[in-house]
Amino acid sequence: MDEPGLITVDHSHLFPGVVVRADRMADEFDVVFSDGVRTEAGILRDDNGGAALDVVGYATAAGTMLPGRIWPITSMEDVGSAVDIKLGPYLR
Repeated sequence: MDEPGLITVDHSHLFPGVVVRADRMADEFDVVFSDGVRTEAGILRDDNGGAALDVVGYATAAGTMLPGRIWPITSMEDVGSAVDIKLGPYLR
């Protein structure tokens, strides 16, 4: 199994329209938020070429519990060897 990629988030949580940076494209990721909190995520793909980021629930450093959510990927852009991933409104 391949090592997970790394996604960094410049915020303490995800929201519609946020752009996160992946160190590379992978199926599984370790996710690090700006407050130092970590969780895991995976890429889900559908038969029509769409993709979503399935993020495991976590608690922010301030103690806010955020449930696991599936975020549709609205765009991906190569930035050198990294990838910027833009998220749409969560599906659940």
